[in-house]
Amino acid sequence: MHVEAEVALKEWAVVCAALRDGRQCVLLRKGGIREANPARDFAVEHRAFCLLPTYFHAQDPGRERDLVPEQHAALAELRPPTSGLLRFELHAEVTGLWWVASLASLAGLAGLHVLSERAVAERFAYRRPGLWVLHLRTRRLTQAVELRDRPGYAGCVSWVRLDAPVGGEAVAVASDEEHARQRARLHELLGEETGA
Repeated sequence: MHVEAEVALKEWAVVCAALRDGRQCVLLRKGGIREANPARDFAVEHRAFCLLPTYFHAQDPGRERDLVPEQHAALAELRPPTSGLLRFELHAEVTGLWWVASLASLAGLAGLHVLSERAVAERFAYRRPGLWVLHLRTRRLTQAVELRDRPGYAGCVSWVRLDAPVGGEAVAVASDEEHARQRARLHELLGEETGA
């Protein structure tokens, strides 16, 4: 399948790797300190996008507390690119969206993401209680695309407009059947979708 995007959603590189490998199918989002809207909340501005792996704070001491133990080694191996190029491997489409205002409801999502219980609770409590849950249909580009990094891609924001479209042939990480099973489980756990 051919995919293309002119925008990217910034996400922690270890989470992008989990999405790429099928170990994660949802994103749990709040907002960055420099989001464009006045409330600085996360907004689903795009339903299809590429993922821009970020390395900010990845090497901070104690950062492994934010991940399930199975991901600690992957975090330790993270290295930001030194070439001045950003590498794009993933395209994603939002296929389900929920605003979850109950921390207890999020507990059932364990196994669908690599964040620790503590990290989920901290994100949930940040600014005001609640988290966005995005179910993704993730596709891996058969050939990664590299773009030159620039200052406009930096900072604590969720979305960036790219200097050039990122695209190509891509293969779904999860089969149609697996994706449908994930979707059914999310509806069972979270109820009807919120919308954007």
